[in-house]
Amino acid sequence: MRTLAVLPSRFQASRFPGKPLASIAGKPMIQWVFEAARRAAGVDRVVVATDDDRIASAVRGFGGEAVMTDPALPSGTDRTAAAMDALGESFDCILNIQGDEPAMHPDTVAAVVALMRDQPDLPMGTAACPFANRDELFNPNAVKVVVDDRQRALYFSRSPIPYLRNSAVFDPDFRPWMRPEQLAHFKRHLGLYAYRPATLRAFTQLPPHPLELLEMLEQLRALAAGISIGVAETPYLSLGVDVPSDVAAAEALLRERGLAR
Repeated sequence: MRTLAVLPSRFQASRFPGKPLASIAGKPMIQWVFEAARRAAGVDRVVVATDDDRIASAVRGFGGEAVMTDPALPSGTDRTAAAMDALGESFDCILNIQGDEPAMHPDTVAAVVALMRDQPDLPMGTAACPFANRDELFNPNAVKVVVDDRQRALYFSRSPIPYLRNSAVFDPDFRPWMRPEQLAHFKRHLGLYAYRPATLRAFTQLPPHPLELLEMLEQLRALAAGISIGVAETPYLSLGVDVPSDVAAAEALLRERGLAR
């Protein structure tokens, strides 16, 4: 199976302009993501899809490959599809790895590639890791996913799912009390997707779904259209950087793994 990893990356992020070039432990953020994707088993080619010459120049400066895409494209998924088409080559699997995930672990990427390789009928794949503590469940930026018995996604949400209906004790914040063993039932969604090329093209032709717009989660468009999403489990957390204050947490995670000082 030939796999292309695309890292969509735009300069004009409303909450963090220039985010892909922000320094994370001495490197541009996009370089961390690129290097993780390149080290992942099963990935044949890695490109950054961008609409900004500054990002393209930085990528080429550290030895990466950049593909220029239309600034008018509405999402990273559309940018991923545009890069796939621009390359004009045949791939069996397309990865969309968000360019603001500097702590994405190569083994997580490899697990999603293996999922798509081992289940040739699977149109889409993604990854999830355990929650480290209960408080993370109530962070809307930590997306939750529930799966069926085949490890295919049933739903994604910014709210804690599944809900603990029989929890009778509440803390001062009105959050359900949870025993440590119950935390294992919750899965934290990570920011990467795998597509068959035909699925990626079909997805970009679908209109946004009302559930997607309510939760602001693009993957709900796929579920609503009946597109199955397999979920590979990984022990490795990956933190998205949405605002400048998120940089410190990403650097701490990289230091914990011995990748940064």
